[in-house]
Amino acid sequence: MTTIFIQEQAYLRLKDDLKAISPNLNFVLIRDDGSLITNGEPIATEEAQPEVAWLNVGLARVKLTQLYIRAVLASGTVKWMQTFNAGLDHAFYQDILKQGIRVSGSSAQAIAIAEYVIANVLVHYQGIFQRKAQQKDHHWQRAVFKELWRSCWLLVGFGNIGQELAKRLRAFEVDIIGVRRSGQAHSLAKIMITQNELAEYLPQADVVVMACALNDETKGLANRAFFQRLKPGATFLNIARGQIVDDHALIEALNEGIVSQAILDVFDPEPLPPDSPFWDMENVTLTAHLSNSGSNTPLRGDLLFLENLRRYLAHEPLLNEAGA
Repeated sequence: MTTIFIQEQAYLRLKDDLKAISPNLNFVLIRDDGSLITNGEPIATEEAQPEVAWLNVGLARVKLTQLYIRAVLASGTVKWMQTFNAGLDHAFYQDILKQGIRVSGSSAQAIAIAEYVIANVLVHYQGIFQRKAQQKDHHWQRAVFKELWRSCWLLVGFGNIGQELAKRLRAFEVDIIGVRRSGQAHSLAKIMITQNELAEYLPQADVVVMACALNDETKGLANRAFFQRLKPGATFLNIARGQIVDDHALIEALNEGIVSQAILDVFDPEPLPPDSPFWDMENVTLTAHLSNSGSNTPLRGDLLFLENLRRYLAHEPLLNEAGA
């Protein structure tokens, strides 16, 4: 019998799917008030002893992430945890991994983020806001707009997010330069490079998308030297982590016209302080870390957990496992 530590609402939503995977499952449910139940009866944290844990996005919405993580670490019995996070740079994941617990990250948000990126670049290229202003003023004016066709996109990070973005960009016939640690070629990218080769390829990019994990190698990667190598007028997007970008260097690049438009969804710190210059810059589009909030992201999260649970029980390789 495998015991799963799962949010009550997620269990109620998926109980038929879970039974279809295996009849030999037991469930410890965490309720929205933080209490635990199993088979309809209250249970103490130290008595739960789950083998599998699913940190789904619903727990974050009811602010139970930290309580849930503490329960996982205190149990001493969890062998595998699926999380809703794509990046595992939060400190508590290191504590979990140190206990020998296997952790699988999420790819559920990748499609939503890919659509967010393309939508915002199109808004910039097409001049949508200017057109709406002209409409409001009853002003008839024709203007040439930028096309995506044959533009060059540099995707810094070619994991789940980079690949989902590349799939969609192929329809626009853009040239894609991918950046990943191995530098291994990929069918979705025209060229694949390593981070050490960035300086050579930055001057070619019309659009640069930061989609990499935050680690010692990428912290502060987009610094003054990075921006000074960019093609003048490039579009810059950060949907990774705020600490990857040197804000002062980006502001300088925006003021100098090196970056024509910055599209920023992540910051350091968050929420973005009210006195940040980004709020009032005409050539900045900022959002509140919402690029992952697609309407179908929770559904893809459910499907990923169910597939990984099937794989775990069958002793098959897990999707998106850290270090695998």
